[in-house]
Amino acid sequence: MIEHSRQALVGAFGARYVSLAIADIDELSVSNFALLSTADFEEPMQAVERYLASVPRCPNKVSIALAGTVEGDAATFTHRNWKLTRNDVRAATRADHVCLINDIEASALVLPNLSAYDLQELHAGAAVPYGNKAVLVAGAALGIAGLVRAGKDWVPVVGEGGSLRFVLTKEDLAELGTDFLAERYVACDEVFTGAGLAELYEALVAKAKVKAKSSGARQIAAFGLSGEDPVAMRALQIMATWLGRVAGDIALLYGARGGLYMGGGLVANIIPALQTGHFREAFESRGERSAYIAKVPVRVIKTAADAGLRGAAIAMARSLPSHPAASRPTARATS
Repeated sequence: MIEHSRQALVGAFGARYVSLAIADIDELSVSNFALLSTADFEEPMQAVERYLASVPRCPNKVSIALAGTVEGDAATFTHRNWKLTRNDVRAATRADHVCLINDIEASALVLPNLSAYDLQELHAGAAVPYGNKAVLVAGAALGIAGLVRAGKDWVPVVGEGGSLRFVLTKEDLAELGTDFLAERYVACDEVFTGAGLAELYEALVAKAKVKAKSSGARQIAAFGLSGEDPVAMRALQIMATWLGRVAGDIALLYGARGGLYMGGGLVANIIPALQTGHFREAFESRGERSAYIAKVPVRVIKTAADAGLRGAAIAMARSLPSHPAASRPTARATS
């Protein structure tokens, strides 16, 4: 295979899963997709080595998006006791070009390239062309980033949004009890996760003094959406309200007239709950700025969008000399 095909091995390393694929960094299409569990490996490159055994060859470009901190040529993972350097990647893959990028930054980079196929629209709004965008990813933790236009390029702005303090209202405390999340600093990271949904459900069960019908975030989401468990249904309504509050804050912070995007397993698994008035009312309740935020489009990134992998592909394209970043949505993933 000739290298001008501009292919790259791309990876997305999260808290529990590793996604790997071969991507065309111009078309942003991915093939040979694989999903592995992080628990199966003692270090990150073991996952890559296992994957490479299943494909004919490794491209000479490797780009990895990871849940962690990237500084210079090294990365530290947040949810695993792992470290990774560009030299580690080169040693395992013999790649000439290696790119490491934070996963939330990668999610922000891909936003302009997402198509209607990749998204579930919650609110159409009135998008401003080239307006600032923002993304909120809720999975094993909460990640937040902005995307702003600078000349012809989109520039991601990433901080530590997951560490923002989560504050309960008087109405929350009346329903959940004053002991819920009491007497400590509670970060959004702890709330907008599967574990956070389970803790919310358990508080509602305890306050109502009823027997729990659901166990674990997935069952709570499923039983809440189906109506089989009224307490789970209420937990989803509250979570939708809380997501609306935080998403509205983020949209205002970044001036996200180009759109507020939400992704991650927690969000993707409760989309019907977000389509109710609970999310939208909390999102738009901004006093004199309510009219402003009502124009912000709100979209959910579907899990099948391969956002992390495509973001890693864009990061690779941008890292190469004299190469404009890919800028259009294209073909879907194939296997």
